[in-house]
Amino acid sequence: MVNYIKKYNKKGKTYYYLVEKIKGKVKTLEYYKTSPPKKYKPNLIKGFAEKELKQIPDESVDLIIIDPPYGIEFKTNFRNEESDTIGEISLDNEKIFETFPDVVKECYRILKNNSAIYCFSRWDVTERFRAILNKYFDIKNRLNWVKNNWGMGDLTGTYAMQCEDIIFAVKGKHILNNGRDTDFLKFDRVANLLHSHQKPIELLDFLINKSSKRGDTVLDCYAGSGSTIISAVNLGRKSIGIELNDKYLNIIGDRLEKECYSKVKGINWIEKS
Repeated sequence: MVNYIKKYNKKGKTYYYLVEKIKGKVKTLEYYKTSPPKKYKPNLIKGFAEKELKQIPDESVDLIIIDPPYGIEFKTNFRNEESDTIGEISLDNEKIFETFPDVVKECYRILKNNSAIYCFSRWDVTERFRAILNKYFDIKNRLNWVKNNWGMGDLTGTYAMQCEDIIFAVKGKHILNNGRDTDFLKFDRVANLLHSHQKPIELLDFLINKSSKRGDTVLDCYAGSGSTIISAVNLGRKSIGIELNDKYLNIIGDRLEKECYSKVKGINWIEKS
């Protein structure tokens, strides 16, 4: 199998596409209106976010996307096999609200001016996260991720939860790419979860494209199953992921091999220095 980039012109415009050649037959994999993005090897770090962030230089990150534990001691209501696969979330208790102020302080220090931070949350803890973020950042919006289905919970006494919150905040004056969008972001929930907080790649692609450009550095200091890192790599961004749990670090490695590395083997690959 050989993967390579081909270029062609149509009506005076240049297009690119990634092809796969198997036994003399060529199959088109992806189209690009501009040259395809270079792929940067992510920097994965094991440890506590509040500690490892201190090792990152001032104003060296272009975009931060974080999905911290919500402090609710989450336990899945799905079948036992999925529960075993997902496992528990580290620090998913009141401890998160003791460490999160230090995390936000460090995020502000390492984020470049005129850049953005997105923080996933849930309606019943959003205000607690917002109050901490507001000490350093300018809160611009509460975005609503609208899923194609909803959580379980109390099946008779509450309305079904179909949305999660995303706090959008900035350092300085941040200009969104590609115009103005609604604050309702409709993206399907991940079907086969590897992590209970796992977010769809398509949603992360949207946020990364709105608030960064190719070659920028994206940070996720609660990396989980690595969706932010995978999105960043495939969109031609450098990335830093911090994760405490060995299980999820292994999952990230497996996903990178399946969803990033194998698709671009030998093509525009850059080792991050």
